[in-house]
Amino acid sequence: MPDRMTIRLHLRRIRVLEVLVDAVERLVVAVEDLRTVVRCPHCGFLTSRVHDRRRIRVRDLPHGGRLTTLVWMRRRFWCRNCDQRHVESHPEFRGKVTRRLARQMVRDAKDMSIKAVASRYQVSWWLTMRIVKAHAGQLEEHRRRRRCRILLVDETSLRRRHRYVTVISDGETGTVLAVVRHRDANALGKFLDAQGPAWRRHVQVVVTDGSKAYQAAIRRWLPDATHVLDRFHVSRWFSQCLVEVRRRIQRRGDKDTRPAFDPTIFRSRFLQVMRYDHLDDTQASRLAHVLAREPELDHAWRMLQHLYGIHLAATDADANQALGAFIDLWQERPLEEFWPAVDRLLGWADEIFNFHDAGRITNGAIEGRMNKLGVLKRVAYGFTNLHNFAARAVLISPGVPS
Repeated sequence: MPDRMTIRLHLRRIRVLEVLVDAVERLVVAVEDLRTVVRCPHCGFLTSRVHDRRRIRVRDLPHGGRLTTLVWMRRRFWCRNCDQRHVESHPEFRGKVTRRLARQMVRDAKDMSIKAVASRYQVSWWLTMRIVKAHAGQLEEHRRRRRCRILLVDETSLRRRHRYVTVISDGETGTVLAVVRHRDANALGKFLDAQGPAWRRHVQVVVTDGSKAYQAAIRRWLPDATHVLDRFHVSRWFSQCLVEVRRRIQRRGDKDTRPAFDPTIFRSRFLQVMRYDHLDDTQASRLAHVLAREPELDHAWRMLQHLYGIHLAATDADANQALGAFIDLWQERPLEEFWPAVDRLLGWADEIFNFHDAGRITNGAIEGRMNKLGVLKRVAYGFTNLHNFAARAVLISPGVPS
């Protein structure tokens, strides 16, 4: 049997008693606490009398590439003063795993499914999920105590576009603060109500998509904050108007011909919704050739570029100038497909133009978290449990110690 000095576990306040199994694929080591005297949790007196010992199997980090199990000889002490018995505890052991293994499992859970993490360390799925949720809960509680100046709000689905949840993030640090059930005004309102009035007074800017429910919650719970409509969602609204114009035009064709649309217009559909300053010379030439053939599509494209200019403008005055150019084109030739853009400009004018007053804040940080969550959902084949999903969302955001 190997000598106790041949195995170094590097665990503080732990003594190696003996190596029980030293095989190629696994290692089993018997250990015990170095302390000989402990304090009674009932009366506070010191005691050294051991009533009995119990073997507790604790999974540890792999040692030399081998799965490692520690057999903890856990002692039960008897106090002479109060005649009570109690079991000892150790800071390096957390239930069935060591503290360092629990930290490693949390780090792995940021990129892997819970099933894959559990399989890697040969522990149960339930134990792995419990460790991840406990760590995420502590992290979320710590983040929610800190004041937030910029709040980002977005929605996502747990599985196949149903059972939506609201994701709330700190716009300055990028950390996820909470994931709450549903995507209505009550969902966001309950979170803001739970944070308290002092926390809400510190919030200066809130960025959301074009949700009327979120708008109602912000007006009620954050009346002094500046509400900004995310530029990505606004640009998508505007570009969809040109898409509808293109679909109507490309379907024009000679009677009884196949296909019943112009393939040249269809092939350039992605170029039509791009910003002009993002086109290279070849792309600009292709697009100009298509627009020259279709005056109505050219008119819609110029209106879209002016709408893009609202967010590209450096100042609020330049944004108003871009809006004025769009209005001139609209009055010159109003297109039916652009009525939704006009309605949304009228309904969300303050939130759209607050983009410049609030320092050009967007939902880009939280959208990146959503993409990462999408990867995790595909790895896990979707989520059915909200609390498990919330724990994963908290872990993938910055601030998790490595």
